[in-house]
Amino acid sequence: MTTLDQGGLVTRLEELGLGPIPEFAEAHVLKKPLDIGRSYLADILRSLVECDPILAYSSIQWPNDIFTADLTVPLPKLSRGSDPKSLGIDLRQRFPSTPLFVKPVQDGVHLRFILTSKTLPRLLLPYIDDRKVSYGKDLLIGLKDPSSSELERKKVVVEFSSPNIASEFHAKHLRSTILGAYVANQYECMGWNVVKLNYLGDWGKQIGLLGVGWERLGSEEAFKANPIGHMLDVYNQIDALFQPELHTSRTSRDNGEDTAAIETQGIFAERNGFFKRMEDSDEKALALWKRFRDASIEHYVRLYGSMNITFDDYSGESQVSPATMDEVEDLLKTKGISEESEGAWIVDLEKHGGKPGRVIIRDRNGSRTYNLREVSTILDRFRKYSFDKMIFVVANDHDPHFSRIKKILELLDLSELAQKLEHVNFNKGSQTSDHGHMLGDILEQAKNSMHASLQENSERATLLGHSDESASALGISALLAQGLFNKRGADHPLEMDKATAFGRGTGPELQYWYSKVCSLLGAAIPELSALSDQDFETIEEEKYTEMLRILAQYPEITTLAYKNLEPSTVMLYLWNITDQLSVCLEIEEGEERSALTPAQAALFKAVRQVLENGMKLLGITRAV
Repeated sequence: MTTLDQGGLVTRLEELGLGPIPEFAEAHVLKKPLDIGRSYLADILRSLVECDPILAYSSIQWPNDIFTADLTVPLPKLSRGSDPKSLGIDLRQRFPSTPLFVKPVQDGVHLRFILTSKTLPRLLLPYIDDRKVSYGKDLLIGLKDPSSSELERKKVVVEFSSPNIASEFHAKHLRSTILGAYVANQYECMGWNVVKLNYLGDWGKQIGLLGVGWERLGSEEAFKANPIGHMLDVYNQIDALFQPELHTSRTSRDNGEDTAAIETQGIFAERNGFFKRMEDSDEKALALWKRFRDASIEHYVRLYGSMNITFDDYSGESQVSPATMDEVEDLLKTKGISEESEGAWIVDLEKHGGKPGRVIIRDRNGSRTYNLREVSTILDRFRKYSFDKMIFVVANDHDPHFSRIKKILELLDLSELAQKLEHVNFNKGSQTSDHGHMLGDILEQAKNSMHASLQENSERATLLGHSDESASALGISALLAQGLFNKRGADHPLEMDKATAFGRGTGPELQYWYSKVCSLLGAAIPELSALSDQDFETIEEEKYTEMLRILAQYPEITTLAYKNLEPSTVMLYLWNITDQLSVCLEIEEGEERSALTPAQAALFKAVRQVLENGMKLLGITRAV
């Protein structure tokens, strides 16, 4: 019998000397092992304090420091008006003997509760083993109505990465790629139906500039040999020629002068003209644009695949429905939201109760702007996917943009749709300039740096491998781990040597510890049902109990990470596991490592499972 259903779990608890699980609506005992402890503890506290059961349960908290307790109770919350010190002493004295908890410890106004070293392995190891890859997941969260038998899942659209065609793959695109893949994984872990979109910068005047560059500098031979490299080279060359004109225009604008004369001649006029041809469906211009777009998508599909990242759709500014853009423009005009200003059509948000800001809908050359396409794209996606939420994983320099877009939706009487949008931002202060200009260059740098790191760490290289394939996989792990280790709001310089080093917090070191526990286990792992009490006694030592306590926290960690969408929450947790793993495996100098006992093997199997689940959630795949 397994612990996957209520009956099996109750039977297991009865074998451990515990009665029926006290019922609390907030408890998810089949998803979170600590909710089992919360339920029993709440029932005890309710009896001792004679308080409302809901109050007793809600007073039990997950500790800020998981190394000091498994659960904690702020005494003022449990019994308002009571003296915390006196209440704590009284509860400690009257706390009943139970197979689940040791005697509580008073810490100021808190009581701290720790699970017993005898019951913990006997309950937790079968609990993890029964769930395997689903341990830490809670698919009920993603259901529209958990009480319904239809089990219809909520849908989230996640837009991330979104590089520009023929432009450098900036640090913000790399971090958006890494964080966006994590966000998608996190929602899938919680039962949502996830649609992953890559919204390419494949339209606009920058493509017009590329078209001008191609007509002047393009080479069919160079394009066939290296399409992405040649496109970037052409764009950089024409952009260098264009910059003096752009600088002159901006200076004139800042001085309050009319820039029309500047923008109707030279490369300015050529760029605008090429883009106008695209907008007017000129066959030659669109054919060239399609070549650029198709080559870019083919390139990125291959590189994203090497990072174990896939997309359900490669969309872009070019894919927005013209009919929807016409619809939005008409609504803005009909409702008196947009107005003409100096030949352009704009929305003055301050006039409509928003923060100061002018959102251009059509520029004075008559071209539809990114803002119009953004609003129209949101409408198109909602009609296509009927999403419950749409997340944009974009740098924090887009904060004002998303605020303005949501305000426009509200002005269009689409407040409910606006509320479905979420901007998961991150610090744009990252640098990749020393590591190449395209994603392929960055991945190649990571591989080369990983080769050097492996040569300097022979012990780890022996376990992980020296091959080009191993270095490539470990290099990608290094990039992912560095992108996920810091909080989203923190600065994130890409330091390749640090990323590919073996040390706490790096991807290669995480891969090493995962591989180490795999090598320790080998193929022969005993069945938990075959373990005797004497077997379990071999892991009642403090270092093993501490590991079990950490493993019990994993579903709490994934729930917290789902709420804050901070992958660093999961990364730091995995490092707590590897730190304790090093303690568990430590041997005295000169001693030989003894064979694992059956219970130790069962424990390390659970460690491997939780490491694997956490790495998969972060998008880090096993390197060897």
